[in-house]
Amino acid sequence: MRMLVAAVIVGLCVVGRVAYADPISADDLAKKNEGGYVTGLPLAAYSTDIGLGGGARAYYYWNGSRDDPRFASTPYLFRMFVQAFASTRGLQFHWIDFDAPKLLDSPYRLRSQLIYARNINNNYFGLGSRSLAPLSFPGSKTYSSFSDYSTAEQTIGADGTTYSKYNQYDLEKPGGIVSLERSFLDDRIRALAGLGFMYAKIRDFSGKQVDALDANGNAITATMNQTKLAADCAAGLLVGCAGGRDNYLRLGISYDTRDYEPDPNTGVFLDTEVDLATVALGSQYDYARAMIAARGYYSPIPDRADLVLAGRAVLLGQTNGAPFFSMDTFPFTEDPRLGLGGHRTLRGYRQDRFVGSVMSLVNAEVR
Repeated sequence: MRMLVAAVIVGLCVVGRVAYADPISADDLAKKNEGGYVTGLPLAAYSTDIGLGGGARAYYYWNGSRDDPRFASTPYLFRMFVQAFASTRGLQFHWIDFDAPKLLDSPYRLRSQLIYARNINNNYFGLGSRSLAPLSFPGSKTYSSFSDYSTAEQTIGADGTTYSKYNQYDLEKPGGIVSLERSFLDDRIRALAGLGFMYAKIRDFSGKQVDALDANGNAITATMNQTKLAADCAAGLLVGCAGGRDNYLRLGISYDTRDYEPDPNTGVFLDTEVDLATVALGSQYDYARAMIAARGYYSPIPDRADLVLAGRAVLLGQTNGAPFFSMDTFPFTEDPRLGLGGHRTLRGYRQDRFVGSVMSLVNAEVR
């Protein structure tokens, strides 16, 4: 396996006792609504990866009544949301999500997602140790500043071509996940089994007309040279260059002592998860992915301020049969996320800046 150890974001250390599974705090319980209600929020975001993005998300919650024993121990009886989101750099992320923590008054929890995602500027910096090399493109020097690197990429060469899309490709990924969790020991431990289905369509920019800069920095269009993705595919370094079906079995277990799942002040959340892709599920790929993660929350002065110290550590490994377009997935039992890089996993780096067969991550923050 290629080895990749991610940069570590150092902040405040989280040190605290491992709490027992507690009911919702008195303050949060007093604010919790009875019955059902609809709410929503506009979505707005900006990053160098996606540009300026906007959209909306609408929620429906059903909490039940206060005399229901589940009212004081669950965030809701079920929750559904619908999201539409698009950005100026060509990202679309449309999402339908359903979550029922105590399905039909049982110890089972149902989670399901349907997602349509497309990013016409999806990043690819290589895999494993190749992604750790300094930024460069064919014929260029190496760069320590991404802004300088990006400007150099876009500037046309003497032959009138450009490398402006050297580290990008167009990725379209509709898919879905459904999982069932079984609770044990007063909801502290949950065992998970589920299925994931996804189809990837890949479009490469090599030889296409793309945005570029002339020698004076003026915006023009020019022919794109060979991208890094096309070069690595031609060299036989990647699995999954043709895209296709990526279907897998999900198995996991978690330990949860958070006081209030949507917005915890204390407690820990430990989870481990395994994805097993197989042709038996209609997948075009056979591989295994395993992850172990630990999150902790501690309120040092709960009587004086709503201040929380939070931390997270993650270790992931996957076999060489994994397609490159899914190797950035961290399969958290609650909500799989992409990294390393971007605001979800490694802030300050481009999305998918570091991807490999083995990845680790440590974050700490003050909330």
